[in-house]
Amino acid sequence: MVVGVDSFDAVLDRMSNERAEASSHGSGHWTAMRGWNSSFVATSLRSQPWPSREQRGTADPAVHIDASTSAPRPKPAVHNAAPTPPPKPKPDIDTSLYKRLSPEDVAKDINLLATDTPAELKSKRRRFARLNHPDRTPMEWREAATIRMKIANHMVDEALRGKLAARA
Repeated sequence: MVVGVDSFDAVLDRMSNERAEASSHGSGHWTAMRGWNSSFVATSLRSQPWPSREQRGTADPAVHIDASTSAPRPKPAVHNAAPTPPPKPKPDIDTSLYKRLSPEDVAKDINLLATDTPAELKSKRRRFARLNHPDRTPMEWREAATIRMKIANHMVDEALRGKLAARA
C-alpha cells in the first residue's frame, strides 16, 4: 500500500489496472473474481475501466459512475392501496368425536365387519387415522384423539390377527 493512499483508493487503482490488463488480452467484458470458482463469473456493466484517483478528483473519494454507461434502473413498482382480505376463519371442528371413547363407539366409527378382508381392514385404519389422528386435532383434544387411535389400532390389529389365523 502506498503511503497517503487509503485502502479504498488502492483497491480502485488495482481494479483499474487489472481491467486495463484484461482488456489488452482481449478478454472482452467477462470478469472473474480471484479465489472463487470459475463458475462465479459475471458480466461487466461498464465497458470502460474504473476511473482512477485523478479522474475522480481528490476532493470526492466516492466512485463516479457515469449514468450513460450504467444499466437502466428498473422503475419502482406501483402499489395500489387495496385492502387486505380478512384472515380466513378457522374451520369448526366436530368435537363430539373426541367424546366417543368407548370401544363400541370407536368400532362403529371404524365400521368393522366380520367379512372385511385384510386389505379392507388396512384401508379402514388409514381412513380412521386421516380423520382422528392426534397430530391433526387441536391441542385440547389430543389426549382423547390418542385414546381413540389406540383403541382403533388395537381393534384392527385383533381383526387382522383373526383373519390371518383363520387362513392358517
